Amino acid sequence: MRAVHFEYRIDIGCVRQNNEDAVACDATRAVAVLADGMGGLDAGEIAAHVAVHTVLERISAETLREADTLRIAVEAANGEIHALNEVRSGGGSRGRMGTTVVVWAALGGDRCAVAHVGDSRAYLWREDHLTRLTSDHSMVQQLADAGMMTEAQAARAPNRNVITRALGLDERVEVEIAEHEWRPGDRYLLCSDGLTDLVSNAEIARRFRDNPEPSRLLTALIDVAKELGGTDNIAVVLIA
Repeated sequence: MRAVHFEYRIDIGCVRQNNEDAVACDATRAVAVLADGMGGLDAGEIAAHVAVHTVLERISAETLREADTLRIAVEAANGEIHALNEVRSGGGSRGRMGTTVVVWAALGGDRCAVAHVGDSRAYLWREDHLTRLTSDHSMVQQLADAGMMTEAQAARAPNRNVITRALGLDERVEVEIAEHEWRPGDRYLLCSDGLTDLVSNAEIARRFRDNPEPSRLLTALIDVAKELGGTDNIAVVLIA
């Protein structure tokens, strides 16, 4: 398997008092996982950490040859969080925690896969061009997909953070997975909505152009999100 380099940053932002984003990376298994928790108090933080560590634990370098391995791992994380919810809530619906998740994994050769649930995103930077690889599981994305609003309107909509899918809320979850060609020189970005709610795709692309060094790029992305208000936690992972 090709060598892979991961670098990540997590910032609490300018408004929140706690951090509900989590990241886990393993260069040996060539897997990176990012989660953005929700649920109030410490619940979102717990859900996010359970998600990233469960996904990473369920994937080994030996088994990761097909994209469906990611589905199984994410479904396992959903089960873990759902079981915690059943205990914490006594089987009720109040106070339940959940989390988004986005996973990148090398499959061997020139293939990689991205799995996601919710509105944390994956992007590809290739030959001076940024491509968004994931479609948010959110109300406004559904409206945009149906032609009822533009992507620009969706980015400004007041209910843009209302997601339609998350880990832990139900016993089963639908995981979206896609395989991609992994070319030399490609860079993949995973991020929470603390970045994309404030920073446009065009601005993300500009930061890629201006900051070829990974550490500077991630710092630049967090800095611009904070300059624009830093209204949420910000998590970013660069894969090269």
